[in-house]
Amino acid sequence: MNRFDFSTAPYNSLTSSQRQTLEKATDIVFFDDQATVIQANDSIDTLYIVIKGMIQEVDADGEVLALYHPSDSFDTRALFEQTYRHSFIAVDQSLLYAIPKSIIRELIEKNSEFGAYFFANIADKLQAQTGNKRDNELAGLFTAKVKDAYRPYDELYSGNISLLEAGKAMQSHKSKSLLIHHEGRIGLVTESLFRDVITQSDGIVNVHEAVHHLARFELISVDIDDFMFTALLKMMNHRVQRVVVTKNGDPLGILEQVDILAFLSNHSHLIAEKLEVATTLDELTAVASQMTSTISALFANGMQAKQLAQLMQVLNARLFEKAWQLIAPADIVANSCLIVMGSEGRGEQVLKTDQDNALIVKDGIDIATVMPYAERFSEVLTSFGYPPCQGKVMVNNPTWCQNLSDFRQMVGSWCRSASGENMMNLAIFVDAKAVAGDTSLLQEVQSYLMNNLSDDVGMLMGFARAVNQFNEDGQGFFAQFLGQKKHKMDIKKMGTFPVVHGVRALSLQAKIGETNTFERIAKLASMGIIEKQLSQDVSEALAYLMHTRLKNGLTAIKQGQEVLPNQVATERLSTLERDLLKDALQVVKRFKGFVSSHFNLQYS
Repeated sequence: MNRFDFSTAPYNSLTSSQRQTLEKATDIVFFDDQATVIQANDSIDTLYIVIKGMIQEVDADGEVLALYHPSDSFDTRALFEQTYRHSFIAVDQSLLYAIPKSIIRELIEKNSEFGAYFFANIADKLQAQTGNKRDNELAGLFTAKVKDAYRPYDELYSGNISLLEAGKAMQSHKSKSLLIHHEGRIGLVTESLFRDVITQSDGIVNVHEAVHHLARFELISVDIDDFMFTALLKMMNHRVQRVVVTKNGDPLGILEQVDILAFLSNHSHLIAEKLEVATTLDELTAVASQMTSTISALFANGMQAKQLAQLMQVLNARLFEKAWQLIAPADIVANSCLIVMGSEGRGEQVLKTDQDNALIVKDGIDIATVMPYAERFSEVLTSFGYPPCQGKVMVNNPTWCQNLSDFRQMVGSWCRSASGENMMNLAIFVDAKAVAGDTSLLQEVQSYLMNNLSDDVGMLMGFARAVNQFNEDGQGFFAQFLGQKKHKMDIKKMGTFPVVHGVRALSLQAKIGETNTFERIAKLASMGIIEKQLSQDVSEALAYLMHTRLKNGLTAIKQGQEVLPNQVATERLSTLERDLLKDALQVVKRFKGFVSSHFNLQYS
């Protein structure tokens, strides 16, 4: 029987002879309660792995930075340093493997896979864990062709049509983009163009302006017979959401990321089709009931939580739009804008969560005539499996169902008074996305917000302050949940919320229009507001936290338990999962420090 446990990463990658070398050099050492294993600034020549007991990492101020359980190793950073600035202390009687640093370094040189584990940065490790089950997905991408999933266009529109005509054409085709031709060139008009036009023109838009003045002509294209994987790579390399599909150089249509995501599973494709043909609320209820099983199947086949969230945002938006159209009269639908907010608005929600929605109604329409339909909509969403919002951020609440002028005035009042409630409401609204009706109503409120958003340091500080809302209470960042054998950690409070809100605050200050957190991070990095490495680490940490949250929720559903996706039982995590969770939370803590420093929250 081996003295050393080779079942965990990265030791399971060692060859038989390498295992013998490591095992021969490894000692087993014992430390009593509160004994110091490593003293800060001492010379370090050993890597320790916990066999039994628990070790805490403590900084100079006595704060617990991390806890190490059986199979956890510490401190890998010291393999390439002479000393380490933190102390490691046994919480209780602990048994440890002690491996000479020279042996680990020797194995790193001989085994590249083993060495990669120690050299990989946090972003690489987190990305590897959340993307390690994609064989089925990639197989589909390698064999499927663009022609299997693209959206054909019946005609190319003249670039001389007006902005208004282009918008109506997109509306009639229920499309997010439009291909045009002008002076021998092919151009692309997207829904984001309309947003940019409104926000960059102080709300004064010439709807009769020829659309070719605003279209993008430097297009990324793929051939209809190209593999879908080629199209996805082009989207990733050029950071675009869609490519133009051509045949012999002639444009035929558009392929969007969501088309690829939908194609990767017959389940998701069928749901999309069923949504399109549904004509009753009962049919929509049946579709809604299938969503969780679809998510489970896609997740099991390797689709990442981040991608699933994007796919579900599209499907949920269509579900809500259909429901609203079936509930409300056509004139109310046409003269209002139904919006979703929170994680649904950001495109970061996978499993069904609390309703977060609102309705902006055109001026001149009596809200009293709209409220019965708003009430019915909230009831229908509840029947679909979306629980009512505890904070009542729903269309059946008059606060979130108002005429345009009143809604705009309300948003303006939030900016002028940085009370806790106002900042919370502002945070909810800045993630808004239109799903039905007249989208220009939301765009007008968003434009009003950006144009009236002052550089008031106090207001921005008040908005950003919530990033520290769930700070530790002196026990240390990790001690509250990783130090107890049976304890559930609120992954939203401790992980996702600080990232989402910190990014939201930075984006609001920079007046960034994107609502998705990953897109916001990329934009902030491109503007130089967040350093590149930190932006990568934060993005991957958030993706891993979403992965963990989704896995936890699906496990609860499978076991017939109450779904509390934010409550993660840390004792059920594998050694690797716990290690990566600690890495992710260290990134969160580092990012919170950056946000606090950026907005001077430490002085507030």
